Amino acid sequence: MSLSVRKLFIDSRFAVSGNSSSFEYEIPEVVELPHDAVAFITEFTSVASWDTVSSNNNSLYIVENTGALYSARVATIAQGAYDSETLRGAVEVALNGTGKTVAGTYTVARSSSAGTVNTASLGSAYRYYTISLSGGGSCFFPQDSWLKKNVAIWSSYVGPAYDPQNLKSSNELFQFPVAGVSASHTSSFIDLRSVHTLFVHSPSFGNYSTLAPRGVRTVIQKVPVEVGYGAVLHYEHSGSSYDHIDVGSTTLKMLKFELRDARGNFVDLKGGHWSMTVVFARK
Repeated sequence: MSLSVRKLFIDSRFAVSGNSSSFEYEIPEVVELPHDAVAFITEFTSVASWDTVSSNNNSLYIVENTGALYSARVATIAQGAYDSETLRGAVEVALNGTGKTVAGTYTVARSSSAGTVNTASLGSAYRYYTISLSGGGSCFFPQDSWLKKNVAIWSSYVGPAYDPQNLKSSNELFQFPVAGVSASHTSSFIDLRSVHTLFVHSPSFGNYSTLAPRGVRTVIQKVPVEVGYGAVLHYEHSGSSYDHIDVGSTTLKMLKFELRDARGNFVDLKGGHWSMTVVFARK
């Protein structure tokens, strides 16, 4: 059997159901692939239109100390697209919001090699946050590794939604390397990309021959995110003859595609779309 279709163009704009994060795509004609067929994802194009802070990373975990006792809480950062300055303000609002147990007031300053400022003009690449608590109390901001080891503590505060393998933590954007209790904390570098890698899933073809994080076998392409919010994201095939997936002995008509991050969360393109090119060949 020869290949009747050599190249397949996928575009989420032409989905028959769903949205750009999860949709069904109908091929105009039935495509039958021989037993030795392979597929190459030769290019992927989208726009980095997902929010900087979404439901996948809006949880800022805090342990607060009033001097007599410790308490834990999760401050929820408002979802949206941010630069480092507007995110600074959103973090400050979240820290001083519902659930705060200490008497003091949190202040978040944006810092760099140029000094500490609270304006949007700071352009230095070395940027981080300094969080200060004045007026009483101290705190610390645990990293993901600490959160995963102390499941019992957080489950009692967060409830059954707490998943140590998918914390949906703001540590994806910035974290605090020193876990000691203090009234002042300095973060690591602020990474506003929020999603570092896109994974294109499709249970429709691929013969489950790939192995992705969390043991998932439906990934057909990994797309590194090297651009910031609003920029065009474009991936091209490496050119390696081994960079293919087996698709043999398959009949294609209605395909299912999903766009997820490394933890398996759907990536919401906020109305944006993506496309990719699939090239078929024989071994």
